[in-house]
Amino acid sequence: MEVTRRDLFKFTGLAAAGVVGGSALAGCAPKTAAETATLADTGAADAGLPAFLQAPEPITDFADTREYDVVVVGAGESGLSAAHSAVAAGAKVACVQNIGTAQTTGNMGASVDTTKTDEAGIQACVAFLMEKNAYRSNRKLLEAWARNSYEAVTWWADTAAEGGAESKPYDSEREHNGYTYYLHANTYNHLEGAHNDAALAVCDAVAAEGVEFFFNSPAVQLYKEGERVAGVICSTEEGNVLFKAAKGVILASGDCSGNQEMRDYYCPDLRGFKTMSPFRDGIGMMAGIWAGAQMTPVNHSKMVHGGGALTRLELPFLNLDIHGERFMNEVLSFAYLNNLMRPYLEEYDFENPMAAKFFTIMPANWTEIGQQWAASHPEEVKFGVGNMKIPSEDQFVKGETFAELAANINAYMEAEDWGIDPIDESAIVASIEAYNELCATGTDGQFGKRADYMLPIEQGPYFAVPRGANSVPAVLGGLIVNENQQCLDADGAAIEGLFAVGNASGQFYGGVDYPMDVEGLSIGRAITSGYVTGRYVAAL
Repeated sequence: MEVTRRDLFKFTGLAAAGVVGGSALAGCAPKTAAETATLADTGAADAGLPAFLQAPEPITDFADTREYDVVVVGAGESGLSAAHSAVAAGAKVACVQNIGTAQTTGNMGASVDTTKTDEAGIQACVAFLMEKNAYRSNRKLLEAWARNSYEAVTWWADTAAEGGAESKPYDSEREHNGYTYYLHANTYNHLEGAHNDAALAVCDAVAAEGVEFFFNSPAVQLYKEGERVAGVICSTEEGNVLFKAAKGVILASGDCSGNQEMRDYYCPDLRGFKTMSPFRDGIGMMAGIWAGAQMTPVNHSKMVHGGGALTRLELPFLNLDIHGERFMNEVLSFAYLNNLMRPYLEEYDFENPMAAKFFTIMPANWTEIGQQWAASHPEEVKFGVGNMKIPSEDQFVKGETFAELAANINAYMEAEDWGIDPIDESAIVASIEAYNELCATGTDGQFGKRADYMLPIEQGPYFAVPRGANSVPAVLGGLIVNENQQCLDADGAAIEGLFAVGNASGQFYGGVDYPMDVEGLSIGRAITSGYVTGRYVAAL
């Protein structure tokens, strides 16, 4: 059986995990034309594809029809930004949202400060991200972010501040390939207990500009006139309502991390990690697929967090797993830690995400040592991210001796209801002592950690920092778009009237994980893609 590249592409973005890896090669017997017809050809999924790819019957009966120039699906960072720029450009705009409020899941938006960064610096930043994303990214999308992000992110911050959610700016300077680029981010970490305040303030401002919001109105299908996407059908209290869009529909519905079937299909290595945002159900992407749009090929990039400030304390002291054993070279950004935790999740049948937790063992003078390391290796050693507060020692497990520390680790896990078997306390003590002996040699013959990080844990009291990346805020794939955020069909042609932005759009990322090396990149990208696209669609 011959499977061409175009055939694979038409199976919704290389659905090879289910097609080539499974039923399509089960017998390699010849198939009829009907059996080999693809979703893009027929609107119905092949029998070997998962249920979410099966296009439903088109809805043709509407309780009401409302007409706009632009309809935005989703009221997060990308949707609010798209709605703002479209209405500011003179369009009549509706924004539909599946839940009862504007909602974001992030709290830092990053940008390239184009007031300071020259052309070589912009290109160096793009080159850095291409490397981090395994060269799977659409370079034009990265460059569009780099050139437009400062304007977009500062608009978001200024608008939020006018509504009472003032951010803390965080500026940093980076170097790549001998060129310097400057990053500017806005953080909301200091808004204790008010994580979503910035989005609510921006939503109020965008509504005042003239955007009409329809909450608790989940999109269920796209509406087409011929080959053109001409609207969105939403399920409301009135019934199915058609929101017609004369210029275009912008899918800003976020990722599919809340849809277990989609998550397992596009990012199978996330099994066992808990979902942070169940309302991000992937419906925008599904509706796009049913209309002929293509998904980013598997495996999608992923964002895995957990533990807040504790996990982001990236100091390369000794790390011990849930068995009290050293398991890694401790020089690793928390964004990539999840790749080491799958065997532990498997031990608990992928049903307890707390199995992805571990402990960093530190001496009493950890701050002094950490500051010395950070001065020498600022890209590797971090006390936190952005303006996030450095965790205080009252958040750590403490012990005057190794034995007491080990006992208190077990007491902590029980008190926090981790559901993890108690650790053999003698194993914890033995691991710390063995690590100290290894440090005395001046080299790491176990995991190859740099020699200047090999300092023994020898000054008490001792601390154990509970850490781990065990929850999923976002799966970073999405519908394939061009540099104008237009969704593409199986032949790579733009689908008239259909756009996707933020995490509903793909091929901005490409690596196994979201590159936290540029803090706040995901939200900065979401704001920027929506901000630029809304203006573009309004001008059509």
